[in-house]
Amino acid sequence: MFNQSFIKKSVLTASVFLYSSVVLAQKTPLNILPSGHLLVQAEVEGKKGNFIFDTGGGINLFLGNFSKNLAPKESYNFLTAFRATGEKMTVPLFKSKEVIVNGKKFKDTWYATHDMEIKGIDGLLSLPMFYDTEFIIDYTNKELIFPKEKLSGNKVLDIQLSTNADQSLDISTYILLNNTYRINVLLDSGAGNDSFWLSDRLMGTLGIKKESLQLIEKKSEFDPAIINKFYKGSVDAVSNSFVKVDKPNVLFVEGLIYEGKTSINWLGKKLGFNLKEKKIHILD
Repeated sequence: MFNQSFIKKSVLTASVFLYSSVVLAQKTPLNILPSGHLLVQAEVEGKKGNFIFDTGGGINLFLGNFSKNLAPKESYNFLTAFRATGEKMTVPLFKSKEVIVNGKKFKDTWYATHDMEIKGIDGLLSLPMFYDTEFIIDYTNKELIFPKEKLSGNKVLDIQLSTNADQSLDISTYILLNNTYRINVLLDSGAGNDSFWLSDRLMGTLGIKKESLQLIEKKSEFDPAIINKFYKGSVDAVSNSFVKVDKPNVLFVEGLIYEGKTSINWLGKKLGFNLKEKKIHILD
């Protein structure tokens, strides 16, 4: 899921996403913020907005004044979930009758709301409604693409799906740390670029002493009473069968509920997603 502290400065310096964008051949522009966050235009119940495209968000989330203009206003449905840091969140659940993204209509999509305002951002769009729709994130041409032909190619990365009652959906994959240790990581475009979080439980495995790392403490954006602890360091390498990143900066996160969590930009410049078949195609 996106982190407000990572994107706030980027949003303030980014121009407002243009509503006049023309959808051509199932392509729509992605506004890639300096932080690496992906901003896409969508229409929810006839109301246009700008949304972070967040593969780690789990469920569509609409913020502040945007959410207040959507019906219904109350719901007895709710979702209890955990942020990557272990922070428990219980949010009301609603269903949008129609969401239009890149000219395609998605019906009866679950979403949550939160009373938060972020300048230039109306919420986030996540993966559940794209389960039956292949899509491509093109970092070079800054486009979100719904391909007309089925995705194919030689570089195919296996992914795993995590869901809660088909309301939320996250994706993960296996990577190697230091060419040796195989771990499963959440794939989170909402983390921006070049983000590598590892569980603090892995420090012992990697022979890293906590005392040798820089401690960073951050208050939760959702509950200021919660303070999360991050230990800044590096590892020798992060890799999979197709790509390797040498000496990446990493954050060891106290209480991380995953073995790891990473951004997606390091996987390739053009990524095709087929959630139903649990595949990511590395197209460039």
